[in-house]
Amino acid sequence: MIRFALTSLLVIGITVGLPRADGQAPRDGDTSQAAIAQRIHDWVSPLVETRDFSGVIMVRRGDGEPVALTFGYADWVSGAPMTAQARFPAGSVTKSLTAAMVRRLIDEGRISATGAVNDYIPELTGYGAVRINDILSHTAGLARDIPAGALADARSDTLVSWLARQPAPGAGPHDYAYSNLGYGLLAVIVERVMNARYETLLATEFLIPLDMQDSRIARRAAAAGAHVPRGYAAGPLPLDLRAPMTDSPALGDAGLVAPIGDLLRLADAVRTRRMDLFEPDGRMVGGWQVEQVDGEAIYTIQGSVPGYSAGISILPGRDITIAYGTNVESYPNWELRNALHALALDRPLAPPAGRPATDRLTASHLDAAGSYAGSPFGPVVIEPTEGGLDLVLSERGWRFYLTPTGPDALNWRLFNADFAYERDEAGRVAAIAVNQAGLTGADNRWRLERTDLPPLPEPDAGDVAEAGDGD
Repeated sequence: MIRFALTSLLVIGITVGLPRADGQAPRDGDTSQAAIAQRIHDWVSPLVETRDFSGVIMVRRGDGEPVALTFGYADWVSGAPMTAQARFPAGSVTKSLTAAMVRRLIDEGRISATGAVNDYIPELTGYGAVRINDILSHTAGLARDIPAGALADARSDTLVSWLARQPAPGAGPHDYAYSNLGYGLLAVIVERVMNARYETLLATEFLIPLDMQDSRIARRAAAAGAHVPRGYAAGPLPLDLRAPMTDSPALGDAGLVAPIGDLLRLADAVRTRRMDLFEPDGRMVGGWQVEQVDGEAIYTIQGSVPGYSAGISILPGRDITIAYGTNVESYPNWELRNALHALALDRPLAPPAGRPATDRLTASHLDAAGSYAGSPFGPVVIEPTEGGLDLVLSERGWRFYLTPTGPDALNWRLFNADFAYERDEAGRVAAIAVNQAGLTGADNRWRLERTDLPPLPEPDAGDVAEAGDGD
């Protein structure tokens, strides 16, 4: 069995504006571990002040001791500080382990890469054209997610029973379409082949051999374990935060809960191919992507669940590894890894885009409650909630607080999207103009059109004539 150890963590307390130990600012082109950590700290810190970032980022160069940067709080209500030992639900980073397990069983001849799902789960009679390799590479034509509330519990048999009632895709490979559902299927196949629970298999085959001793696999309630910081999403004042949505059961696609030091251990296993996730053409499976930045390859993965995100980036040409976990669900999470790549390579990077300051909620903000079309995420509903308004994605049931930022203005902090009301002649909110700035200040505009307003009454003839006489 494979076993390796990472040296102990070097935790450096850094405050805004702290110079390097030699009294000099990091020089241009400096990709030393200390310089990278300083640049990351200086760039991320303003996001903590607005309660849009909180978590741990670790940087390691070569086999040296990593630098651990801590931001924000493990509990924003009590003020408990964030620590480098905090453990984060890592979402899709779990797919690394699921894919590695499947690949290992393929190498051992226990699973066929071209085998069909119903070779291993006979109850799924309609899945004879869905192949293992296509699921691994997200080309099986499977749906992205299981609908919220579709599963009564997190048992594997419950997932199989639900799938048996769903239409199966035809023979692949199809166009690439990311599928969490597919990795749930792979986890069940692993259980059937090995006659053991998925969580136990991953612990014995990977977590223990890779010295990820402080990590675990949870099918549900991942945030309930020891040393897990409290997760947050945007919310009303005075905290400007609230509890996130309830997470769905996880199997195969999510469930890993890990300290960031253990994510570095996982990165080592991927980098050295102790967990071989590379395809012959250089692509990767298990949720990993190969990105090119100025001609340099970067192996990267990120995952999220309500209230948390995590990610790993490996820069093999520079022998740099970065891993992070966050406990505030806000717009920096989605583009953070791109910023970390630029900071690691000392590339020019503008400061993170800020969002408008939170303003007090007024009665006029509530006028936006209603149904809308035109969102990139399908139809949405804006509805009153405690302390303000929620945006609800109708097709998924997901809800997000809309932060008031001024008269007739809101901000959807998940994407740093500014909402500006457009009122009709009767003063009703008939549409909302949206500018989604994200972390980089992009100009991404869309428009929500109200769909539940009755038409305005036609003016009667007397009113028209009276108006004409006045001219």
